[in-house]
Amino acid sequence: MSSDIVRLYLIEDDRSILRFVEGALRHRPEWRLVGHSDTVAHAEVMAPNSLADVFLVDLGLPDGSGEDMLRLLANAKPDAELLVFTVFGDESRLIRALQRGATGYVLKGCTERELIEAIEQIREGGAPISPLLARMLLKQFRAAESDADAWGGPDGRAPVLSERETDVLHLVAQGYVNKEIAQRLNIGVATVSTHIKNLYRKLAVRTRVQVVRAAQARGLL
Repeated sequence: MSSDIVRLYLIEDDRSILRFVEGALRHRPEWRLVGHSDTVAHAEVMAPNSLADVFLVDLGLPDGSGEDMLRLLANAKPDAELLVFTVFGDESRLIRALQRGATGYVLKGCTERELIEAIEQIREGGAPISPLLARMLLKQFRAAESDADAWGGPDGRAPVLSERETDVLHLVAQGYVNKEIAQRLNIGVATVSTHIKNLYRKLAVRTRVQVVRAAQARGLL
């Protein structure tokens, strides 16, 4: 992934964070920051027309909430990845961001390398979440284990997968990467990424290893 061109768009009003992201990109000279908005109003006009692969979205903007931008971008740019990059570390904002289309949630204060790793993970179909928040999310899943919720089937029952999600799941279990899966199924890499994100959501996991183990435990493999 490090050899691929990745186009980033930052939605952030803090200039020091802009400089931080620019500094992080020194570790990946083939990546490009193709756009920046410091208000919701500017982002609503410019971001949907951007060719960005990944949007870094702050939740606290001077004229509105980044949560609104997540919903807009999820609809306008379905093939792009939405990575929340914020100081807000509470569970309620995390859950709302994921519900609105975010595919990752990283807290400010991380290192440049950690941000790069999160972007690489999200481009590979992962769902990077800061460790502290991941623990909170795990507690949420455990607390809801006996309830019918949207995160992946009550009481350990297997969620319903589409035929294509099942195809992708079997290839993931065989160790194929996204590009290889796309070639074998004759679909786009972005489409593979979407199917894998759906598998993560339905099985309430964050990594490819976990998705295989969860699928095996629920009789899907």
